[in-house]
Amino acid sequence: MQNSYLIGEFSEMTGIPIRTLYYYDEMGLLKPDRQKNGHRVYKLNDMVKLQKILSLKSLGFSLVEIDELLKKPSYDQSFVEMLKYQKELLQLKLTRIEESLKFISRIMMIFQSEEQLEHQLLFSFIRNMKQENIQSEWVANHLSEYAAKKMFAGLSIEMVELDSKTIHFTRDVKRLSEGPVDSQEAETVIGTYVKWAMTFFDQKAMDNFRSMNEEEQIKFAQIVERPFDELEMEWLGRALEHYFSKYSISE
Repeated sequence: MQNSYLIGEFSEMTGIPIRTLYYYDEMGLLKPDRQKNGHRVYKLNDMVKLQKILSLKSLGFSLVEIDELLKKPSYDQSFVEMLKYQKELLQLKLTRIEESLKFISRIMMIFQSEEQLEHQLLFSFIRNMKQENIQSEWVANHLSEYAAKKMFAGLSIEMVELDSKTIHFTRDVKRLSEGPVDSQEAETVIGTYVKWAMTFFDQKAMDNFRSMNEEEQIKFAQIVERPFDELEMEWLGRALEHYFSKYSISE
């Protein structure tokens, strides 16, 4: 094997395009010797360094990170530390990808279970789903850990059931909001949803919910998007008040 190579030979031998080698040289990442006429001359140590660059790049390091790493005098130790850092980044990316896949699956299952889904309602659900980590933390801190797990840590099929029931309830409220809150249908709709919603509450959550002050209610409302307009919200408030005044919450 010869001791030195012009850039064309080095490119052909390593499979790295000449343009890439130019770029590495401009960055100072891989700087070959120069002949008097200015031609680049690559040697065996350049090939070794190039393999390090390619190996680190395959692990997900940026060229800037690679340059900083290769310049460190304690390369081996620095390499281990960078690998730990890169592992943490990849684990974070993996977590985000898994969350995105779950999110997409839920949306697809909603579309499959619903014959038609209004755009406004869909976008409201999407915005709420993106807030679920914040909502879960709030419920755990202000209601109970049990309620947070029941609402947000269920299996995919359980989350889809929750989504479906909430969609149907939302549609019922929008439809019934033009009528009285004490109609038989309104009481049935409100009662069915309230009893189902209460299955997510343990006694601690129930007690904390009853004692929740106005400031806490406002904070929760800020992180949960409700797919109702002002008139629908007003009707829902009156319908809930009517239901709880007429029936026991545990009925």
